[in-house]
Amino acid sequence: MLTLKKTKGNFLSSLAIGAMVLGLGATTAQALELRYSDLGPPRGPRADTLKWWAEELKTRTGGELTVKFFWSQSLVKGKETMKAVGAGLSDTGTILGIYTPAELPIWNLANAPFGVQDPWIGTRTWQEMRETVPALRKETQKRNVKIFFNFTTGAVDLISKDPITSVEDIAGKKIRTSGGWTGLIKALGATPVKIGFGELYQALDRGTVDGTINYMAAAKAYKHYEVAGNFTEIQMGQVLGYGAGINLKTYNKFSDKNKAIFDKLGIEFMDQYAKNYLAGAAAAKKAMMAGIDGKTVTFHTVTDIDKWKAAGASYTTDWIAKMTKKGIDGEAFVKKFEEVKAKYENELKTKGYPWTR
Repeated sequence: MLTLKKTKGNFLSSLAIGAMVLGLGATTAQALELRYSDLGPPRGPRADTLKWWAEELKTRTGGELTVKFFWSQSLVKGKETMKAVGAGLSDTGTILGIYTPAELPIWNLANAPFGVQDPWIGTRTWQEMRETVPALRKETQKRNVKIFFNFTTGAVDLISKDPITSVEDIAGKKIRTSGGWTGLIKALGATPVKIGFGELYQALDRGTVDGTINYMAAAKAYKHYEVAGNFTEIQMGQVLGYGAGINLKTYNKFSDKNKAIFDKLGIEFMDQYAKNYLAGAAAAKKAMMAGIDGKTVTFHTVTDIDKWKAAGASYTTDWIAKMTKKGIDGEAFVKKFEEVKAKYENELKTKGYPWTR
């Protein structure tokens, strides 16, 4: 029987009931169906790449490892996914560090404003950081979870009811935000509002918020363009504290051969996802500009980008100070991060993306 501390939403009861109904997973390396809990709908570049990954996993393991998806939080709520994966209710799932800042403080540096701009560089950098920095792995390992590839939202931009092209435009607005962008939005004179991403459509429609941080492909996939007709491209970094996790006990059931396939495919996933994301974002922008079902989006840029960058500059220095209190050398971690990022920036500059070589 699973034992966890009780949390909001009767999570303990959900685990107990879910475990009995769904079972605790297959017990042999020869045939494992992995339950994957995702917080989004089965559409868009990320969902499409997850489906690709599942098909490749099935093919390469000769059907020994298969995946059953539970989209749109139908198995477990997004905020509870890490606990669910660690406990075995969901063998695998999408874990968002913003939902668990206390449990994953190191990984949440990945959500710094104006950090990494390119999705391929971002996912590869943070996955290599995980593979080479024990402290980062331990955050999830102590919760019986292995992060096996990194996601990205792509560039953090804004979608809003009214045009936003400057600090003056956003001042006084109610903006849905999360992670490192909360402090930035507040510093710009707006009011940060915490609302789940799945609730954004209604919030924008009803005027509960005037706008939200958003991402090109997601704005189309979640149909936010129907209720907010202005998109401001600012590229305020990416949400990179965001990845796919697997229950460690489940992973350890794999044969050595299947572990190697699983790990290698994780790297390939990030390349495939970056490719799909970049193409999907371009297609989403084109479609929203042209109009979808009569809904047209107007695209903007800001005229005072330096002010926006200055508003988010304190995130990393504050993070280093917090890590120091925890006995972690935050400055060394940031230095390592910058070195790894520079490596991938140079690789992209000299060789191009993997799918173009």
